[in-house]
Amino acid sequence: MRLMRRFGVAEKSDRPYECKRCETAFSVQYQVCPECGSYSVERDEWD
Repeated sequence: MRLMRRFGVAEKSDRPYECKRCETAFSVQYQVCPECGSYSVERDEWD
């Protein structure tokens, strides 16, 4: 999703949070990614 947005293919997402390890997007910020267990769930726009 992030890569597509950088190239202008995708509009802003309704899921602004993303796990930096597995790149799963979420609509809310988790402390721990429920998909992979990473502690790096941040706003996608902060890149």
